[in-house]
Amino acid sequence: MAETKHDSAPDASHPHRGISLMGLIALVISSAIGSGVFALSSDIATAAAPGPALIAWLITGIGFMGLATTLGRLSIVAPDIDGVVGYARAGFGRFVGFVSGWGYWLSIWIGNVAFGVMLVSAIGYFVPALSGQLEVPGLVLISCVNWLMVLLVNRGVEEASFLNAIVMVCKLVPICAFIVAMLFVFSFDVFTADFWGTLAANMTADPGTGSAPSQIVSCLMVMMWTFVGMEGASVLGHRAERKSDVSRATILGCTALVVIYVAASILPYGYLPREELAQIGSPSMPYIFERVMGPWGGTFISAGLIVSVLGAWLSFTILAAEAMCGMAQMRLLPRRFARLNTYSAPTACLFTTGLMIQALAILMLFSQEAYRFAYSLCTASIAISWILAAAYMVKLGLSKTGRTAMGITPVDIGLALFAVAFLTIAVLVAGMELLMLCCIAYVPGIVFYLMASREQGERALSPIERLFAAAIVVIAIVTIVLVVKDPTLISG
Repeated sequence: MAETKHDSAPDASHPHRGISLMGLIALVISSAIGSGVFALSSDIATAAAPGPALIAWLITGIGFMGLATTLGRLSIVAPDIDGVVGYARAGFGRFVGFVSGWGYWLSIWIGNVAFGVMLVSAIGYFVPALSGQLEVPGLVLISCVNWLMVLLVNRGVEEASFLNAIVMVCKLVPICAFIVAMLFVFSFDVFTADFWGTLAANMTADPGTGSAPSQIVSCLMVMMWTFVGMEGASVLGHRAERKSDVSRATILGCTALVVIYVAASILPYGYLPREELAQIGSPSMPYIFERVMGPWGGTFISAGLIVSVLGAWLSFTILAAEAMCGMAQMRLLPRRFARLNTYSAPTACLFTTGLMIQALAILMLFSQEAYRFAYSLCTASIAISWILAAAYMVKLGLSKTGRTAMGITPVDIGLALFAVAFLTIAVLVAGMELLMLCCIAYVPGIVFYLMASREQGERALSPIERLFAAAIVVIAIVTIVLVVKDPTLISG
């Protein structure tokens, strides 16, 4: 391991080059396109018929384009602030900044566990012994990849980002091939056969489960998961060649994501009935493409899935380390996490993240639906950071300084408000119990925050923040009691 030093400057033998616009776009797309898109067809079909799914995508697409535009505008109107954590701290104080940062860090490394579970499933297409529920051989594979990623990023964040641009191209080829194939086999009659899911509802004991609103709600967590990582350019904005590239990369990357996701999840409804899509297996894209193109099609998509997961895992490892290091630089965590090695990589943050991934991967052995649980928990965690970043834009826009000196427009405020409302409602209706589970992971973070405050000689918590922190601890205790009484909360 390279000798570490404080975060003043990297070694002169490793000059700072900065991440280009294409590198930032690649980071947005590669971070977000991991495993979710390859399972979208069956995951969405399980939740909804084509009509409700399209409405859910319309709402989700507008919500995330609003968030992307907000993050892009914030990089321009507040160029001295980096990332979603910085926006929360600047707008609402140190402790809220910590809440945002810790939630973001949690979501990223939990997302890596989800990638690990999906990687095992993808390799299971070729090695049947790894298919099915996560077991010890799969855990060994996840562990090896986890520590290889940590060591790779520890050799330099910007070098790893360059590799990400290559991975982005490799992962988009099979996805685009799948979308083109779905266009050729699309049948309007199949697509409209049960457009609103009313036929499926009539066959169940509880017709309410098939109502359009309930189907839309069931889609939200799946759809939101596929956008985790879209804030990557904002998080690494301080490493960009040009600060203005952050806004362009975020908006262009998110636009591409919306188009890809809608096409990949909706077009298969025109090839197979919803019931078949829901039961085809996960990840579903290889099995659907195999039906269309023959055995080589499944092999082609599965290989693309493996590359995609590895690329997203690399991106998430970078983002997790940067988030933790950024919190330490903002004095929200002890200063040891702000130290960089001779390659400008935060070694302590990387190895802490690697240890947490390892621990949760072991816990996933006891979950019946490890992938679903991991990605849902990841999405609930990161939603807090997204909401606070968008709320900061609203706060700026409503101030006189924001409207005059910063040039924030009513459109900017409206998009940010919609993003806040969409994300808040979506998490409350689709993942309230997941937020409660997240509170357990916040407790050790609060200890680190108090240590950092003492280290800096600053007052840790205001009276209102003490109530906020106490509420998190109380919810964590209640959740632990509930989990003890009902282990299915974490076992799926």
